[in-house]
Amino acid sequence: MVAERQADVTPSRPSDGAELTSSPPRLVDLVGPERERAVPVIRDGFVGIYRWHAKRTLREVPIVRAVEARGEVVGATLLDLLVPEVGYVYYLMVLSEHRRHGLGGLLLDDALAIFRARAVEVVYGAVQSDNAPSQRLFARRGFREVARKETGWREGGLGAWGLRSRMWIVPGERLLGLRLAPTGPTPTRPGGDPADD
Repeated sequence: MVAERQADVTPSRPSDGAELTSSPPRLVDLVGPERERAVPVIRDGFVGIYRWHAKRTLREVPIVRAVEARGEVVGATLLDLLVPEVGYVYYLMVLSEHRRHGLGGLLLDDALAIFRARAVEVVYGAVQSDNAPSQRLFARRGFREVARKETGWREGGLGAWGLRSRMWIVPGERLLGLRLAPTGPTPTRPGGDPADD
């Protein structure tokens, strides 16, 4: 089953003479065997260990969203909930000939809407240090770099204590975070004293 939503994006400018589509791109869920439709996007955007990991992740994450143009998957996001309150954008990818048309922003906005609908408090994504376009994309949506020793996400910071091992962050990547919801009340111990875990 493919759920779809008409995208509210018009291509900004064709690159290399490639027209995106005469009709607006649309967002779809890729489930089961349909996820294989995103493999060409992975092949186009990744090499080596990244390609291997992206293909593996494609088959394991609970949410795969794609953007279609003329019936072809031209971009995708691989999303997960690390814990119920924390979302993670494992991969956001767009075929090279379809970049710079706003599709990355469309996919990231869609991911944030999905996480908000699930009452997620914090969203993370990792970006290669030398990938300036991706860093700008995430920064425009309010993401910022997360310091290693930052206060944990449960305490109001964006520190990813206990979650980094599930994110597969490798040398040369920056962990970015965005708080979608304010922190909840500080837990208290019986007797009214704040818990100091």
